[in-house]
Amino acid sequence: MRRLTFAGYLKFYVPYLADSDSLALSRLWEQTTSHPRATEPLLLLAAVTGRSDALAAQVSAAPALAAELDLLAELTATGALESSLADADPRLGSEYLKVWRSYVVRRDAHLRDADLKRLARQRVLELEATRHVTRYRMAKDLGLNPGNLHAFLALGNVTKLSLDHAYELVEYLQAA
Repeated sequence: MRRLTFAGYLKFYVPYLADSDSLALSRLWEQTTSHPRATEPLLLLAAVTGRSDALAAQVSAAPALAAELDLLAELTATGALESSLADADPRLGSEYLKVWRSYVVRRDAHLRDADLKRLARQRVLELEATRHVTRYRMAKDLGLNPGNLHAFLALGNVTKLSLDHAYELVEYLQAA
């Protein structure tokens, strides 16, 4: 699985916030009048993708935003944008930090899911010892692949079951 990049996240997030199906900076900028939450993410997108010059002409009517775009472009050019966002650089406004935190949450979601699956696995192993339900019966009743269930429970391979299936397994054994 490929790791989510900040630029890739912004390419999804900005059109979503702007309620647009386009990545054209001019169209996205037009949308910020009716969707102001998209303004800071749009400036980040322009800086990260190296297209801040294309947006600068439109942003020039708002001097504060033009200065922010220049700062973002400068940080990107020096390779310090992501570290500045991660370190909560005081030069960057809170809206930029919110976008960064949102990205980090999305980027690290699979790690949180894996931790939750490990906890579910532990609970299933505890319940399995007291409920006396075979793994084959669990797999058949829940419609799971018996090999994947074995890999999840015996080998601890959390990639073999989804988080939903891991929780279904816990609920099934609690009810048994």
